[in-house]
Amino acid sequence: MRRTHFAAIAAIGLGLAAIPAAAEDAFPAKPIEVVIPFAQGGGTDQVGRAFAQFAKPHLGVDLFVSNRTGGSGATGFAYGAQAKPDGHVITMTVTTLVSAPHTIKGYPVTYRDFKTICLISAPPGVLSVHKDSPFKTLQDLVAFGKANPKKLTFGTAGPGSNTHLIGAAFASKAGIEVRYVPHRGSGPVLTATFGKHVDVAVTDKAEALPWLQDGRLRALTVFTGDADSGLAGVPTGKAAGFDMDIGSFRALGAPKDTPEPVMAKLVEGCRKTAADKAFIEFLEKTGTEINTRFGADAAAWIKQQDDLFGEAARIVAAQGS
Repeated sequence: MRRTHFAAIAAIGLGLAAIPAAAEDAFPAKPIEVVIPFAQGGGTDQVGRAFAQFAKPHLGVDLFVSNRTGGSGATGFAYGAQAKPDGHVITMTVTTLVSAPHTIKGYPVTYRDFKTICLISAPPGVLSVHKDSPFKTLQDLVAFGKANPKKLTFGTAGPGSNTHLIGAAFASKAGIEVRYVPHRGSGPVLTATFGKHVDVAVTDKAEALPWLQDGRLRALTVFTGDADSGLAGVPTGKAAGFDMDIGSFRALGAPKDTPEPVMAKLVEGCRKTAADKAFIEFLEKTGTEINTRFGADAAAWIKQQDDLFGEAARIVAAQGS
């Protein structure tokens, strides 16, 4: 009887072990929810909805978007991180996930709560000035900043925002002290720079591009290590002596306990979607520059961004700015 008892337990155990494997083999078994941690109409919402639309033939099921807003993205991030790790809930993971934990006390989610599926877009940070600004080069700006501590004004999207941290990281590397002027987003920052209310706009490339293309503003530098992500005729930070690869990004993640076979299917689905000409054309029409990485490569890149923003946050805290 004892032998029979253990045999029965073993059989049950084998049966239970087979359930997850069967579920993984069947993935996806139902529509996939794409969580957007921010409101409708913004850049993250735009990219997430485009992915949901064009990924269907590559994942084999419908994808639907849910906007779960609040807490500087924490509500949506937490929902996505705590979802059942079976691949049927994936989340747009963006720059906030590597900046807010360093600047907002008690922020409940980090990039470590997700397994990264893919990076979709990563516009680098840009420093822009009015078209008539006396600062013709980044070196001009730095020279003035060194000679006139705290007289330069950097417009940012608010205290602790990714643009505030980008500005602080640059100022630290350049050895200058500046004043940060917070705004309610990057749109008002660009407007204030054009109105000569601040000296420098700190934004990402996608946000600044319309203002640069029509000549209202001029870019002094682009913080990217990839020349293809730069701007024609504008030196990268590295070329100007400031080796920084920092900006904003939009990616996709699944709960951290998602099984590898499921992750492999999600990664492959994202890889195929990112290569879909219709998807590429759609995003390009909206001004979104595609910059893709997948799986472990994307995860390593996001960790690097977290390190950069963590360093910038420490600089801000030390300066009390």
